[in-house]
Amino acid sequence: MNSKQLQYFLATVENGSITAAARAIDVAQPAISLQLANLEHELKLKLFERDFRGVHLTDAGKKFEYHANIILTQINQAKADLVGNEHECSGKVVVGLSQSICNVLSVDLLTELEHRFANIEIDFRIGPSNVINNCFAENELDIILGYELDEQLENAADTLALIRENLYLYISQKPQNPAYYELTLYGSMPFVDLQHYETFAPNKEDALYKLLNKQAKQAGIKLKTKSAFGQLMTTLHYVMQGVGLIVAPSSSAFHLEKQNLVRAIDIVDPPIQRDVYLSMAEDKKHNAAVKVVYELIRELTANVHDNKDWRGELLDQKYAHPSRNNIEALVAS
Repeated sequence: MNSKQLQYFLATVENGSITAAARAIDVAQPAISLQLANLEHELKLKLFERDFRGVHLTDAGKKFEYHANIILTQINQAKADLVGNEHECSGKVVVGLSQSICNVLSVDLLTELEHRFANIEIDFRIGPSNVINNCFAENELDIILGYELDEQLENAADTLALIRENLYLYISQKPQNPAYYELTLYGSMPFVDLQHYETFAPNKEDALYKLLNKQAKQAGIKLKTKSAFGQLMTTLHYVMQGVGLIVAPSSSAFHLEKQNLVRAIDIVDPPIQRDVYLSMAEDKKHNAAVKVVYELIRELTANVHDNKDWRGELLDQKYAHPSRNNIEALVAS
């Protein structure tokens, strides 16, 4: 479910027919019909009765109209929280983040800025967590997405826990190494079993390396690791070719999963997760452009989490999407 579907639904209700709604909001009629059909399919509810005079709400549709109005109002209010507008908000914003977070957020962030805040320029500084943290400490960054809530983040402006991301063992759909063949049968594996497989690992100062080795120490095992290639996509290329494994969040490989090039194996007993924090520099908390980018990151994180591209627990609920199950419960109430 998305805001476009809700908009088309309410426009159809207001205008009494899909044809009239298409004219009112200047959208092609087939596009509205398709979105409404998708909405009814997702909800598994019939929202409209259709006849030669137009459309009429079913009982479920009448209940859903009430909640759709509330949801759209909340979405619009959330967007209104973004400071300024495209005509009066401008400037350059420097954002520090890891390669995996950049992979899942950068395109959407650049697209939204182009459409909504064209006068804001964004500069991504991408690197290992320890390097990004040092850049933030040296006041070289306006915003940081980091993994360790250390003293500098705690003292930064508006620090919040954004998402608790899940970590997975990624394997090629067609492994070439015989040692990986048995992994093709696994949907999940206990953390201690990682000790039997060599995996690519970041440098020893990186937050992910520290997390995995801390967990290994607690479990009484030693992990077999080999150095990654610096660039995430180079390392993932080796994984895709079936000659390597990597422990990583879904943000790093969601696009490869969709192309059926790699597969994620759940790590359990215990599951491995880490919190991602969003912070802005203290001296930038009154900068309108920085605040806009900060809020857009929160909004887009909720979007990619809802799309299952960045999997885990969404900790920042400001822009969280109502789930289909929640909507079904509301309509049934």
